[in-house]
Amino acid sequence: MRPILFTFAFLLVGCGGGGGGGSPAQPPPVVVPPEEGPAEIIFTRDLNAGLRRAFGGEPESDIAFSSGGVAASDVDGDGDIDLLFVGGDSEPNHLYQNQGDGTFIDVAADVGLDIVNWASGPAFGDIDGDGDLDLFIGAIDDLVFLFENRLNEVEASFVDITADSGITVSNAVSSTFFDYDGDGYLDLFVTHWGTKRQPGEDTETVWRNNGNYTFENRSIETGVASGLLEADTDWSFTMSFSDIDADGDGDLLMASDFETSQVLLNNGDGTFSNITDQDVIIDQAGMGSAIGDFDNDGDMDWFVTSIYNLDINGELFGNRLYRNEGEGVFTDVTDDSATADGSWGWGACAADFDNDTRIDLAHVNGWRERPDKDYVTDRARLFRNIGESSIQFDERSTESGFDDQGQGRGIACFDAERDGDIDIVISNINNDGVVFYRNETDTSNHYLAIRLIATGMNAFGVGAHITVTTNDSSQVRELGGTNNFVSHNPFEVHFGLGAATRADVTVRWPNGETTMLTAVDADQLLTINQE
Repeated sequence: MRPILFTFAFLLVGCGGGGGGGSPAQPPPVVVPPEEGPAEIIFTRDLNAGLRRAFGGEPESDIAFSSGGVAASDVDGDGDIDLLFVGGDSEPNHLYQNQGDGTFIDVAADVGLDIVNWASGPAFGDIDGDGDLDLFIGAIDDLVFLFENRLNEVEASFVDITADSGITVSNAVSSTFFDYDGDGYLDLFVTHWGTKRQPGEDTETVWRNNGNYTFENRSIETGVASGLLEADTDWSFTMSFSDIDADGDGDLLMASDFETSQVLLNNGDGTFSNITDQDVIIDQAGMGSAIGDFDNDGDMDWFVTSIYNLDINGELFGNRLYRNEGEGVFTDVTDDSATADGSWGWGACAADFDNDTRIDLAHVNGWRERPDKDYVTDRARLFRNIGESSIQFDERSTESGFDDQGQGRGIACFDAERDGDIDIVISNINNDGVVFYRNETDTSNHYLAIRLIATGMNAFGVGAHITVTTNDSSQVRELGGTNNFVSHNPFEVHFGLGAATRADVTVRWPNGETTMLTAVDADQLLTINQE
């Protein structure tokens, strides 16, 4: 096993006839070759990656059966992506260290993370601005934990700082870190599905980072609490930040159950305004979330997983895909995009799996058997983006091999072995445990992956806006601040470049400064420093 040392060694990785008889001579037939379509996206289930069953216990309540999760990040700073899986009430948490080739070793016991609690929704974030990733682990009716990363010290470990942090939450389902008020420190956001609250009460959603390893509850002052409560219950599942109105700050998109999903606009002064258009944001059972520019028009669209064919007042919905029309105004384009049927959807991620410049979608699903439908063994979903200027997808889970039938909850999408394509790991809550799908797509398309090193306390550049332009396309990504449902992707962005071998890159940093690079070579992991 390699030692756990924080080296900050961010890597720059290259992948990189004639006639017959007495009849008049006839011209040879014209053979028209069949039109070649794009190569099929192919995943293979890897049983030898070192990832094993990670969740223990028999969840009986709905909220416990909805929990679990995985957080993907470069925990030890060696340039590849490690994985933190929560364990349940009879299995410890697991920290799988990537060995540099997409295989993993569990080192949780070595670094103090092998605790046992009914954990859910882990999130990495640099809370003290020292350039390494600290960790929050939520829980269902159990203790939550906040750990400071001290892997670069002599006694390499994560240190439990929960007791003095000021964080006191219950039913912490999903979590993410984001600097909502622009002071440079990453704040903590937590969802609490099923928690009873009276109107006007605190929802324990927003925890402002004071900059000294302590956090202060600001759910009411920010205006977030009033936006989340429906009657006397907080039904929030998944929160994500995205600059939907292009004004430079992160707005809050909250996927919530029972028709309570919300769009909360950041006012730029530490408060939010609820601008939800309830004629458009109509998901009946919002659970997971994936944000991306699916039509490459320069702004962020929003995909929400839900329950397909759930009959509410005679209406049958499913997943929803909301296209951003600019300035945070959304249009429901689900029917045209062909993404509604996702069974009982949970965690989702948006990524260009075939590097063709269009962002695809993957999500997991599962639930108990019901009188109207058996949601126990339905397969996961892979929606391949086939749109040009419109948003249109083709469901390819069976054809691609991404067809897991476990009780999927969390999902993370990342390049495990630095070969230039995006792999997928699933966190199931049943005996199927961890499922790792290695991307084996046969394509000559190129890519560019980007990490950031920012000045100030937000060292990973969470909230940065990155544009990559080639002769054939212009694409936008946002770094960090998003949650997939009890899970999140690493703090880097990935662009498929198609046939292009070079690209121009523009970074709009969280503090508004801009960095521009021209003619960057494709097929590498590029680290950009803020000067």
